[in-house]
Amino acid sequence: MTEAVEIPEDYYLTNFQSLLDFVTQQYDDLLNDDERRFLRAFQSASEPAQRLYVRLICRKGPLFRSDKLKYPEILELTSAARELEKLALLSINPVTEVSELVQLGTKPELLKWFSSVKGISSKLKRPELVERVVSGATRSPTLPFDIYEPLFAAEVQNLQFMFFGNLHQDLTEFVLQDLGLNQFERYPLVKDSRLFKTREELNDALQLSQLAILAYEAEFEKDSKALCQLQYELPDQPDSPILKRRFSRLVNRIARELERTEQFDEALDLFAQSNLPPALERMARIHHKRGDVKASEAICMSILEKPASDMELEFAKRFIRKLRGEKALRKQSRFSEKRLSLPDNSERVELQVQKHFQNEGWEAFYVENTLICGLAGLLFWDILFNDIPDAFFHPFQSAPADLSTPDFYRKRQTLFENRFTELGESSVTQEILALYEQKQGLSNRLIYWLGLSKELITVACELIPWPHLKAMLEKLIFDFAHNRTGFPDLILFKPESQEYLWVEVKGPGDKLQENQKRWLSFFSAHDIPAEVIYVDWQ
Repeated sequence: MTEAVEIPEDYYLTNFQSLLDFVTQQYDDLLNDDERRFLRAFQSASEPAQRLYVRLICRKGPLFRSDKLKYPEILELTSAARELEKLALLSINPVTEVSELVQLGTKPELLKWFSSVKGISSKLKRPELVERVVSGATRSPTLPFDIYEPLFAAEVQNLQFMFFGNLHQDLTEFVLQDLGLNQFERYPLVKDSRLFKTREELNDALQLSQLAILAYEAEFEKDSKALCQLQYELPDQPDSPILKRRFSRLVNRIARELERTEQFDEALDLFAQSNLPPALERMARIHHKRGDVKASEAICMSILEKPASDMELEFAKRFIRKLRGEKALRKQSRFSEKRLSLPDNSERVELQVQKHFQNEGWEAFYVENTLICGLAGLLFWDILFNDIPDAFFHPFQSAPADLSTPDFYRKRQTLFENRFTELGESSVTQEILALYEQKQGLSNRLIYWLGLSKELITVACELIPWPHLKAMLEKLIFDFAHNRTGFPDLILFKPESQEYLWVEVKGPGDKLQENQKRWLSFFSAHDIPAEVIYVDWQ
């Protein structure tokens, strides 16, 4: 049984105060009047009042029942609430619509509170009861408890956004770190390299994050119209490189939906504002659909001159041949493709194939994308967490902000080239094992710690020839966004004969994915041993 972790009394308040201290240090010149008013009021409150405010503002609200609140660190809760009310940090019994009030009560309570509403009955299901109450109640009932509404919620969200730079991280990050569940590398956080340089940038970033949430919700609900409508709510393209990337990712999502619905002019206008793949590819395809071969070819040529990713480069090479009416180049695969007949015992097919090779004398590891990415995370640890401008903005980052962008390699190219030179002249095994011991457990987006072991690292570094490992690492770091997936499922080793083999496993009816084909083709071109096993059930 896992031992319970005792959380200190001022745990939530301490972490919230740490967030506020960081923001006021980094962004004091960007705070608006309302944010400053909140900070003054909060700092002037007593500790019990601060504790209550933090507890409420971190919960899903915005309304709370006083009789449902009980916190061991707040002995006089009612007194703390009254103090917050005097400081204008809390509204007690605010004017509340019936539609809001019904969310606070259980079904029996709603039947009691609104007993005078015509047509309500215990036989009604809760959604029907709520609908009947909202439509039939003429006034709010007198309740046996107070309702609390913490104020300055928007300002607190802004301050939290300044700290994290996004809307998906919150004080939970402090919780996980303090409980030892998430640990992060220490890197310098200086004011000169803060994420937002102006209030306008902050406002644009917040708007982009809110629109990104709406875009996700529209995609989830398959609401094409709502997604396309977001094009009219976009801010102007930001100047900040970080915000340009966020803008481009959002633009690509909206423009792709416009393309799918054949709103080609609008799609082209939006894709033209993006500086991230696959914007150029989609523009080339749209021009081709409309019969403008010249425009499509011009875009492909621009990609060939300065590709942003491996995928983009491969597309341009392939598509320009199509535009010119040339036959596609047929690649001869030098990796083996075999069929294997196994009994279906309901175990994952990859694990069955792993056991098959183990029975044939191989050391077999089920690694998928964890091995090469993990080795890269260790070998290039200091480069990943190097003090590069616009890379780190808060203490809870598992990678630099530009990791999945074309800028990542460009900004660090010299560092990587020097590292490869050093590694070619040293023992890679000892280098990685030393870092494995030193950095064990620290959050690194490239490393899945449970998927790495000393045994795997040692045998991989000893049996994978350095030219092969170097080639894989170079491809990976050039385009993390698209090359960090697609590795084969298994890697096999025979130390006695100095052999190793990548194995991609495909169960009945399964086919190779595009990212898997790219890696297998790369292996073939670099004489890296690889095999695809197609499994049939006996």
